[in-house]
Amino acid sequence: MKFFGYTGKILKIDLTDNEFQIISLDENDVNEYIGGIGINTKLLADNLNPNIDPLSLDNVIIIGTGPLVGTIVPGASRTVGTTKFPASNAITSVCGSSAFGMNLKLAGYDHIIITGGSENLIYIEISDKKIKLHDASKLQGKDIVETTDYLKSKNGDCSVITNGTAGENLVKFAMASIDKVSTFGRAGLGAIMGSKKLKAIVAKGKSGVKIAKPKQFWELYNKLINRIKNYSHLKEWQKLGQLKTAPLGMLFAAVGWKQKIKQSSNRTYLKKLKKRRIACPSCPIGDKDVLEIKEGKFKGLINYTSSALNDFLLFFLEDISSYEEAVKAFDVIDRTGLDALTMTQYLEFCTDLYRKGVISEKETGIQWKKDFETLMKVCKMVIKREGFGKILADGWKKLSEVYNDYEKDMLIVKGVEQVFDPRIMRLGTMEFEQVVNPKGAHVASGGSPTYFSPGRPLESFKTHFYRMGIPENAMSRLFSPPLPNMGINIGRLTRYSEDWYTVLTSLGICARAQINRFYSLKLATEFYQTVTGLEKNEEDLRKSAERTWNLMKLLNVKVGFDRSQDKFPPAWFKPLLMGNAELKLMDFYAGIEITPEIAEKLIDDYYDERGWDIKRGIPRKEKIEELNLSKYI
Repeated sequence: MKFFGYTGKILKIDLTDNEFQIISLDENDVNEYIGGIGINTKLLADNLNPNIDPLSLDNVIIIGTGPLVGTIVPGASRTVGTTKFPASNAITSVCGSSAFGMNLKLAGYDHIIITGGSENLIYIEISDKKIKLHDASKLQGKDIVETTDYLKSKNGDCSVITNGTAGENLVKFAMASIDKVSTFGRAGLGAIMGSKKLKAIVAKGKSGVKIAKPKQFWELYNKLINRIKNYSHLKEWQKLGQLKTAPLGMLFAAVGWKQKIKQSSNRTYLKKLKKRRIACPSCPIGDKDVLEIKEGKFKGLINYTSSALNDFLLFFLEDISSYEEAVKAFDVIDRTGLDALTMTQYLEFCTDLYRKGVISEKETGIQWKKDFETLMKVCKMVIKREGFGKILADGWKKLSEVYNDYEKDMLIVKGVEQVFDPRIMRLGTMEFEQVVNPKGAHVASGGSPTYFSPGRPLESFKTHFYRMGIPENAMSRLFSPPLPNMGINIGRLTRYSEDWYTVLTSLGICARAQINRFYSLKLATEFYQTVTGLEKNEEDLRKSAERTWNLMKLLNVKVGFDRSQDKFPPAWFKPLLMGNAELKLMDFYAGIEITPEIAEKLIDDYYDERGWDIKRGIPRKEKIEELNLSKYI
């Protein structure tokens, strides 16, 4: 088959035997899974024993991208990593952006399958001219920025997935990074790379991506790019990025943290921190940040981040009060490959245990406070696996074993700490999906109309629902929640938010609000048709997304993920005390308090909308057969 959009090639690398194999992309896989997260999931299902230890050499890493990546389709820069993760034990995918996906395509490959492990530290070079494993001993102990800078200076115009020192030391929640600015792999991709002695992957090439219908493509592209250029908030997006959407000031005002409003304000960002913005290939927004501290004891520090919002979120630690400390702390965490969410929630949880007398300074080596100095000490202990840091390095599951009487107070789902606390932003799809996704707590439910918008007119949601490709026959169910005044059934809506995210990520389109707001399922389908020449319709793409999601669920059923694992953290049902505020778990639309009974009913509705067995929380036989997945039972 002659491919357009796709390169038609998969690269398989055996790190143990230093062997490479080029495999033809399967036409049937393209038809059933599109690409990106879809084909990644299919490749992992065909190459992985689900019951292996995630940090054993038997684990497999799949890295891939979609058919629109490498073109100038706005925001088509998505790279997907699929494996079995050590922090959660889940089989799932993580996503990043920047230039790796484009460079992988230009080197001539749609996906990489990495198996085995090396005896010595190495990095992989992938180009359109050669595949080579290089000795990386001189990079041992180097952080992500240092490693990326070195490899870019050595390899020229390229993109780099890099591991940090946390991953080298097998910290179970360690992340990798793409080109210094895009995090890649919550729940432990960095640790898996560390177990394989894989420091980095370099991709570069000049092969180009062929488009099947150039004339129609340019017509679509020009129409879309003009819409984006004429968008009334475009300049604000380009100026502020993710800070445009995040109501930090409102949140800090609600809890009485007046000083933090000023420290995390847009003015502070623009006047005291912003150095320049970075755009992923084909992105018209440029929402990645390079920050520079221009005064104080950290003057001259340069921080690379996917958004300044990440740095400012450290202000939720009550005793971090200056933007300099927030940026410095995030820089240390990010360079080493730690997870800022994990580290800040460790600090919250352990300080509370310390204040209750459950842990002591003698036992842990730390006089626990929610401040900058304590956070830096804990980071160092975790990276080096020293003392109490060894327990923390093994993740929340280990911590819950040691302090099992306090597991009910941990804000974790499937061994991973929450990203969105619904007591702060109400229970939308982003918050709810943390519970039902095998991955656990994460950011994934892209395109959700419930993102930072509680209380909007109910009728306005229909526009978003149609844009996401939600079928007409589902509409009445979405507006039929467990209680009439709730307005929207978040359980049922989450299924379609997940499917929409999967379509975008299979094609390679960024799921961030600034980009996906300009897409509809209709437009995504039209781009797919003009780039690939394949006549799949909207229903075909929707079905491919559903097939991917069900296959991922079937893989996780094999390692024990059923309804018993899909639980709201008990702490969500207790008031959250923040400053002067007492926040309760409320539904997204009407502000009705969510009880455990309502939560369980929403989970029932999610399973029902997916066509899964409600009691067990797994796909029914009829659904499996409908999606042609019987061989994976």
